[in-house]
Amino acid sequence: MAPNSATKVKELLLPVSRVKTIMKSSPDVENVGQDALHLVTKSTELFVQYLTRMSYKKSPDGNKLEYKQLAEFVQNKNSMRFLREILPKKITVKQYKQMLRSQGELHTSDSSSDSGSSDDSESEDSEESDDSEKSEGTEGDEQEKSGKDKS
Repeated sequence: MAPNSATKVKELLLPVSRVKTIMKSSPDVENVGQDALHLVTKSTELFVQYLTRMSYKKSPDGNKLEYKQLAEFVQNKNSMRFLREILPKKITVKQYKQMLRSQGELHTSDSSSDSGSSDDSESEDSEESDDSEKSEGTEGDEQEKSGKDKS
């Protein structure tokens, strides 16, 4: 005999109602059957367990799991590449500014620089403050900045 639905729900750790809400948030999904809901919920639990166990193995002190271990596992495992934007490696503000500078150097080396040295330092400062407010620039933003640099 198959177990009844009350027994099925008791063996799940994640709230079924939340999983159902997430599933129904997709425009492609109209109805969610109870069996499908149970399978997706259980699959999600197993995936989270796998992710935490594998990341926990990387823990240096062996008694706690930190974001760093999760991010490293996701970044280093090809099968987890779909999570790389969701669990990126943390970087410091200093590292972020260095990345912006190096991207700015690549961008300015492509375009001609007609302004003087005093103007360059002022424009770099303003670009850094503009870029630090944004997590990711778009091509349109870069074109807009290059237009400002030329004037």
